[in-house]
Amino acid sequence: MGRRVPELRSWPHSEVLDWFEYFERRPLGWREDLRIHYLLSAQGVKAKPHEVFQSLMAIERDKEEIENESVENDANKLISSGFLNKIMSDTGWEVDITK
Repeated sequence: MGRRVPELRSWPHSEVLDWFEYFERRPLGWREDLRIHYLLSAQGVKAKPHEVFQSLMAIERDKEEIENESVENDANKLISSGFLNKIMSDTGWEVDITK
């Protein structure tokens, strides 16, 4: 990280926890592991990167979490938006959205 110990000690606890989370999602050495996987693929290895390297598994898990979060509450977002209410009032739809 390029920081001196006294500077790290002065950081707020939340900042330190954020860095722990960052390194959990992006482990040290993941770029090198990805480069090595490219070389292995060129030599005929068919396995996916996250199947070969644990560091890349963390990144794959992070991607899946982000994808799941992005669509998880889409219906609730649409219901609470003014867009749906406008469409319903303009078209005369009678849709029960309480279920």
